[in-house]
Order: sequence, then C-alpha cells, then structure tokens
Amino acid sequence: MDYTIVLTAAAGQGVETVEALVSKAFKEASFFVFSDKEYMSRVRGGVNSTTIRVSSKENKGYKQFADFLFLFTKNALDHSKNRISKDTIIFSEEDFITDEYNSQFFTVDFLKTAKNLGSAIFANTVAFGFISSIFEINADIAHNIIKNHFKDPDVAQKNIEAYNAGYNLFKDSSYSKIKPQIDYLTPKKYALLSGSQAVSLGALSSNAKFLSFYPMSPSTDVAIFLAHQMDKFDIVVEQFEDEISAVNAAIGAWFGGVRAFVTTSGGGYALMEEGVSLAGMTETPLVVHLAQRPSPATGLPTRTSQSDLNLVLYSSHGDFPRAIFSPRNIEDAFFVTQKAFDIADKYQCVSYILTDQYFMSMMYNIDSTQLEFLEPKNYIIQTPQDYKRYELTQNGISKRGIPGFGDGIIVANGNEHDEYGDITEDETLSKLMLEKRMRKIDGIKSESLKPMYIGPQIFKNLVVCYGSLYENTKEALELLKRDDTGLLCYSQLYPLNDEGLNYLKKAQKLIFVEQNFSGQFANLIWKEYGIKVDKLINKYTGRQFFVEELKEKLEMALEVR
Repeated sequence: MDYTIVLTAAAGQGVETVEALVSKAFKEASFFVFSDKEYMSRVRGGVNSTTIRVSSKENKGYKQFADFLFLFTKNALDHSKNRISKDTIIFSEEDFITDEYNSQFFTVDFLKTAKNLGSAIFANTVAFGFISSIFEINADIAHNIIKNHFKDPDVAQKNIEAYNAGYNLFKDSSYSKIKPQIDYLTPKKYALLSGSQAVSLGALSSNAKFLSFYPMSPSTDVAIFLAHQMDKFDIVVEQFEDEISAVNAAIGAWFGGVRAFVTTSGGGYALMEEGVSLAGMTETPLVVHLAQRPSPATGLPTRTSQSDLNLVLYSSHGDFPRAIFSPRNIEDAFFVTQKAFDIADKYQCVSYILTDQYFMSMMYNIDSTQLEFLEPKNYIIQTPQDYKRYELTQNGISKRGIPGFGDGIIVANGNEHDEYGDITEDETLSKLMLEKRMRKIDGIKSESLKPMYIGPQIFKNLVVCYGSLYENTKEALELLKRDDTGLLCYSQLYPLNDEGLNYLKKAQKLIFVEQNFSGQFANLIWKEYGIKVDKLINKYTGRQFFVEELKEKLEMALEVR
C-alpha cells in the first residue's frame, strides 16, 4: 500500500489544518505517513499545496504524482498540473476543472456541504472526513484528534459534525467504489515529528537552555515550537530586535555557562557574521541553526535550497575552526543537533546545523526507540587562582571556566590576547595564539561523522548527496534497481571524515546531487581531495527534487558514458 494525496488551496484556506488532522489520523490508524508542504510568501492571493503520502511501510520520499488530488480553489489546477498522471483521481468542485481531465475527475462540493453546516470555514474538516472515509479510518480516532486540535468544546463539536458530513459524503456517493488497498503498519512506538521539531528536541536533549532569534522563514518554526515548551523544559526563548543582538546574546549565554543557540536563515545569518567572528576569537562555543532558502537578498523566502554551504564555510573575518552538519532525515536531525552542541562545547568553536525549508516542514512518524541519545558532558572547570583562560596547549583546547565558579579571573577579548586574555600585539604570541586555535580543527576532524554508504560492496558508479536530499535520492536509486551503483550521504560537511574518501576513490563515475546552482559540496570535495565530479544533478528553482524526477535524471546520468 502506497498512496500520495495532494491538497491544493488558496493561501488562507487552511490547507495546513487538513494536513495536521489527516496526518495525525493516519498515524493513529497505524499507517506510515509522510507529509510536506510548499507555499507562497504571501498571506492571501497565492496557491499552496500539501503532499501526504500514506503507506504500510516507512516511505519517506517526496513523490511527484498524486493518486488523489484535491482542488479547493479555481487556480489550484494550474498550480498542480505537474502532480497529475493518467492514474490520478481528482476531487474538486465542478467549475475548478477543465475538459482535459474529465475522465479522472469527480465532483465534490466541500464548500456547499460546509455552508450547510453553518460556515464555509468547515470545508477543511469536511475534506478531512472525506479522506478518512476513503481510507476507512475509525471515526473515534478522528473525533479524538478533532477534540485535541480544537480546544473549545463547541468548536470541536461543530467540526465533528463537519467531519461526519464529509465522511458520509464519500461513503454515500457513487465514488465509494474507489477502494484503495488497505494494509497497516507493524505496530511500533511511533511518534509524529517534523524536521523543525527534531532539531528542537535534539537541542533540548543537549541541555540547551537558551534560544535567541530574530524571525526569518523558514527557521522560525524552531523558535515557535520551543517557545511553547518553555515551561516544560526550562528553556528561555527570546526574540530580539535584530540578528546582531540575537547572536551576541547567545554568545553571552555560553560565556556565562549556559548552552545556547540561534536559529536563522541566510539573510539573517549574514547579519550575525561579526558576532560569529567574536565567538571565534574569544573561543566561546556557539551553535547556529540555519534553515536555507533561495537567495541572494530576500530571494524566495518560503522556498527550499542548499545554497548556504559556502556562506557558513567561509563566513566571518579571519581564520577560526568550525564544524558544519546537515542532517539527512528527522531521526538524524535529533542526533546531529546533539553532536553539534557537544563539538561546540568541547572545542569552544562554532557549530552549524544546516537544514532547509523542505526539511523544516517535512513530517513523518518515526520509531522513537531508534533515536540515538548523546549524553551532554560538562566541559566547564572550577577555576584556580592563576587561571589562564587561553593557555597554550597541544590540542588547542584551553580549559574553559565561567565567571563566579572558582577563584580565577575570566577574561574574554575580541582583540588578540595572551594566555590570560589580556590584549597583546606581540608578534610571536599572536602567531602562537592563532595556531593554537586552528589546532582544534584536527580534534574536530577526528570526531567527524562518517558518511553513510548504501549499495553493493563493489560498485562502478557512486551518487553523493547530503542533507534533506538523502531520502529522495535513496528511493530514486531503489527504483532503478542497479547493482553497480552506490549512494554516499554526508551528515557532516566540514571537516570531512576521510572514510568517505575510500568510496570516492573507487568510483568510475561520480554523480553529485545538490539543490544549488554551482555544486557547492562537489566543489568542497574537489578542494579537499582534488577529486572532480563527473556529473552534477542540481535543481535551484526553490522546489525540492521529487523521487520520480531524480530517478529520471539519475537514469540518464548513469547511462551516459
């Protein structure tokens, strides 16, 4: 069983509400559910869509062609034409469709049904009932989800009535002959999580106590989620007047001994760069979560991209060590976020978590027993009287004290400094201090995450990707069923774990898949190892690669000699 449902509606029609209700219902009914959304950067006047994939096994790929397409506005057909195959069943009001699709079109008047119940606002819940009826979801499950979603009992009751009307709308119609094959998922301890929630929960598991931010799509979801957890998890979430204040507040929190991070996107991070450089010079730990979107400037603020690798790799002035992570899926995001905090704290450096819009809004049920936990360690010491904050050491790491804990004096200095933190322009000491800071990169590299390899022991072709492209690339390769091709996916982009080099060297044909124009990761591999890519498959429209789209492009790339 594997079906893809696409819901397309005008901005403000509440398609997100349907997505939330349907996804929870599928999960509670023991189906595997994956969902994601694409939306325009306006409150009203645009057209948005949500994709929900329901299956009896863990399918996490973003499918292009819908089995069931729901159109809630007249412009929805144009918006979703590329989601229609010859097998797609389309449900919409009669005047939303053209003759071209008559043979696969079924009239459903969600709006009229909702108005008969008192308000057009119930159209979403009518649709929820209609979809539930197609997939035979137990009404008690759906009613409980509605009660939890709408806290006001009267509002919840009206929505239950709308749900029942939608359920009967399908059941009592001639369309009820449409019978999808129903197979349930093997019961496990599944939890429904989004990408933004996985990053947030990873931060909480890392003992993060402070998040500072200035709102910017698509990164703000992390702040919104954690703001709702402040009472439960003893974390402070603070919106500042700008990004400069936000990053400096996080640096201040770490200086005082509190694990902290910022969440932002490309344009916001550009404003934070001077603060990041301060963290580099003062050797103050810092974690930056950067959710990517197409740029430069405002770009496409609600779309997806992998175009900020170079930004974080080369940002800020001067040389200082850093670590860059990019989780491949939701489970990985939970662990990778913990790893980013640990590396930042241990090596007193800047750690980046690179996600993107697609990753932030992606949601599926995960087997919570498979989540990896990294026990937060305490790297702070009680300082002695003759404490040297920047003591020259073999591995570059000086023991980190905080104000008020011990007898030592803690000095943080944006200028070059001696071992105590006092300003110096001594030529020899300046050289030694920079070399001390940069020695830490060897330690960070020694703990870097190995890339994940999937495929045959002996291969001819190697496909390389990172971050949110993993699940779609993996499924595309599975569909191709090639026994001469492997997949290498990186969750840590810098410094690189050299185990990946063994796979890169063996490949006769090297194909990189990226969501940016220039192939930023392929260029980094070239810079680090001198290995050039044979074929770059890239997309930079602000839309995520579909599984089918990648399958076609990979097939062509693999066939070309």
